[in-house]
Amino acid sequence: MGGFLKARLQGVARLLLRDPLATFLLVGAIAVTILFFSLLGSLYPTPPGREVPLSTVNSLAKADRITEATLYDYDAVVVGVTTSGTEIYASYPGSDAATQELLRTLQQGSAVVQVDAQSFKPARVIIVQFLLPILLLVCLFALFMRLGGEDGSGGIAAFSNSKAKGTKRKKGEKGAITFDSVAGAGEALTELKEIRDFLDDPSKYLAFGAAAPKGVLLVGPPGTGKTLLARATAGEADAAFYSVSGADFVESLVGVGAARIRDLFAKARKTAPSIIFIDELDGAGRKRGAGVGQGNDEREQTLNQLLVEMDGFGGDAGVVVMGATNRPDILDPALLRPGRFDRQVVVENPDVHGRLEMLQLHSKGRTFGADVDLGEIAKLTPGFSGAEIANLVNEAALLSVREQKSEIDQATLEEAIDRVVAGPAKKSHVLTRDEQWVIAVHEAAHAVASRALGQKVSAQKLSIVARGRQLGTSAEMLTDRDSQIHQQPDLERQLTVILSGAAGERLEFGFVSTGISDDLHAATKLARSMVTSFGMSERLGFVTIGEPAGEVFLGAALQDLGSTGPATLNLIDEECERLVWEAEYRAEQVLRRNWETVHEVARALMDQETLSGVALDAVLSPVDFLDVAQIEPPDWEESRPDRPRTSRSDDE
Repeated sequence: MGGFLKARLQGVARLLLRDPLATFLLVGAIAVTILFFSLLGSLYPTPPGREVPLSTVNSLAKADRITEATLYDYDAVVVGVTTSGTEIYASYPGSDAATQELLRTLQQGSAVVQVDAQSFKPARVIIVQFLLPILLLVCLFALFMRLGGEDGSGGIAAFSNSKAKGTKRKKGEKGAITFDSVAGAGEALTELKEIRDFLDDPSKYLAFGAAAPKGVLLVGPPGTGKTLLARATAGEADAAFYSVSGADFVESLVGVGAARIRDLFAKARKTAPSIIFIDELDGAGRKRGAGVGQGNDEREQTLNQLLVEMDGFGGDAGVVVMGATNRPDILDPALLRPGRFDRQVVVENPDVHGRLEMLQLHSKGRTFGADVDLGEIAKLTPGFSGAEIANLVNEAALLSVREQKSEIDQATLEEAIDRVVAGPAKKSHVLTRDEQWVIAVHEAAHAVASRALGQKVSAQKLSIVARGRQLGTSAEMLTDRDSQIHQQPDLERQLTVILSGAAGERLEFGFVSTGISDDLHAATKLARSMVTSFGMSERLGFVTIGEPAGEVFLGAALQDLGSTGPATLNLIDEECERLVWEAEYRAEQVLRRNWETVHEVARALMDQETLSGVALDAVLSPVDFLDVAQIEPPDWEESRPDRPRTSRSDDE
């Protein structure tokens, strides 16, 4: 708090030095304040002597014991001197009758009586009580308006000014961000290099009659580096960078958001070439007039002003607007038309090569051991975003410091992966031997099924150490390549591996435990996608059931099944149940053929708690490789559990 106050006072002092009007207003306010208190003291002076009741003054006057008396008419105070030389004063009613009565009483004796009309007093009261406070408020108000803005342009008016601050760092300067600071972006960098070239030298585009995009929308899941890409583009082009959030434009006061939009674009035009970056664009650019959580009138006015401003500058203005969002589906269509955000750049999670580039970038300035293989770490992190990769390397560095190591080794990096995915190891809760055996069998079954069905695993790792909400971890789904296309046998193989843990528990104990809940959730979700989205059900055919209700993040959609009939919904449930049942059957057959290996892996886990690398490969070496298509499950209609099917319409 002290540092903040000191910084504010220093800012005010700098402004006063360079703004004569602000200095004049401050001096004027101080002078008015001093004048006010000095006149206030003279306006109501304390009479001399001792205060007594008016009846005492009357008694002394009748007894001829007052030699001098002065009546102050405006203040309604009488001051007298007694025969003993003592000064006294008393207040009396301010009416004319009371004054005349007091005068007659004082004049009965030998006292010398004077009356002071105080004709100056009314004007002075008006000045002190009314004019000086108003003048002081005017000075303070004007001074506040001057001091409110950092550039001296103004105070309350600055409330409607944009909060974005332009920053500009040339290449090579300390803290400058360029494309060299970005890794794993792939095609996104290619698209943004055109923006860089246009801002740097627009003449070669204008020579061909080409106009650079006015707006670029960066779309992608959280943590993929959208803000970093925008900063790097500005750094490459030596352009001023104005960064602001979409929520900064939306205020409770009417018109503030639109005013901030106007101020932001005015600043950007003055410092062109410049880039305006609006993070979380959906905060100000939601669809107007419809949808859940629709904007109020203020939000719509802000959006309208943004649309007008993006139409208000030509292609040679040297200003490019870049927006970032992970919810492109809820943006207003007017934002996305050509001439505004006319280019969309998709920033996805990096593939294995992109992750390797990111690891190499974040490894600069850090000391790694000779055993570190960043290529293997990249293979062990499918689906990681750029932010998670950076967090992984940072976690490894923190662990190395905690363990007082001189360098970051491979084991520390693998531990950092586990911490990022599942959290730190639980050391406070100690599992019993029986609980450990259940977890060991479950994880061993996953590993054996994954190896038997040909899952390509680079450095598989198994553990029965509880982390976060997980009682054990297995790396059977971590492949050495990022597949973009999955055929039906691939998904059936994946479904079989997911359910192998439950199948292993059933084979070992005759029943399952609560530890299979996450597996069942993942299996059900995958089976429903196969049926409703991928057309992998012969009974339903090549159709998709339901329409996407709106993207949650890029690549993830909800489905609206409200228009689907009850019979079709029942059929979907039956097909999902069939796929899960067949996958469990295949998993059981795979484990039966390799049951001895399952027990060996489980016993090794009980002894060592964690298996990885060469040790795990050695214990899994006896596994027989199988083709999922060779395991033909029995007929579903004949083998499924015999129980009545309840129609959804009957439930309703």
